[in-house]
Amino acid sequence: MRVAATHPLTDSVRIGRPEAVFDRLDAIGVIKHLAPHESLVLEGDSANRFHRVLSGTIAGYKATSDGRRQIIAFFFPGDLVGLTVGEQYAYGAEALDRTSVCSVPRTRMRELSSHSPTLHEDLLAALDREIGAAQERLLWLGRKTARERIACFLLECAHRCGTPEEDGSQTVPLPMSQLEIGDYLGLASETVSRALAQLARDGAIEVLRPFSGVVIRDRRRLEAAMDEGPEPLGTGL
Repeated sequence: MRVAATHPLTDSVRIGRPEAVFDRLDAIGVIKHLAPHESLVLEGDSANRFHRVLSGTIAGYKATSDGRRQIIAFFFPGDLVGLTVGEQYAYGAEALDRTSVCSVPRTRMRELSSHSPTLHEDLLAALDREIGAAQERLLWLGRKTARERIACFLLECAHRCGTPEEDGSQTVPLPMSQLEIGDYLGLASETVSRALAQLARDGAIEVLRPFSGVVIRDRRRLEAAMDEGPEPLGTGL
């Protein structure tokens, strides 16, 4: 038996899954299957489609001036990829594992939303969630320690990827590597590894080996690690 999940993060990071109204879009879209590391869209391409993740995980990234990539978002089942204000995709998107998406032409989406106030409102809500998540991530990068960032990230993924078991534990699959997690959180992969190990020693989580995710063992302890305050000098990760 499973119990309903509770989510401790602020409203601005409550990404969740898009509302059930998007389910009907699957009937008019095209299902695409992506292999691990296959591109869905490229930054700067004409934003002619919306993509709804059906299974798997997508990484959104921006290209840097020196040719590298910076991961700016992870998209899970139910999330929309490609919500842009202009006519071009603001970021690239790539599958992290075997992924399926439903692709709907923007023109068709606009036509439907013009006749459906509910769909239009839900599109705006999905965009608000994406913007809120980006703002929350900026807070993590600017104000939180490495351990706090990891705790926030794990709880965000837990909220978006299922519900806890009756005993309060929850397995959280993480198809991204520790290097990719670090890229998203502004940390070195070694720092990610040390922070995960610390949380495991504290009894908050169990790290699955080979690395494929974590099991939350003590949710309250993990929630407490989200906001522990500045680390004393000389004890930083």
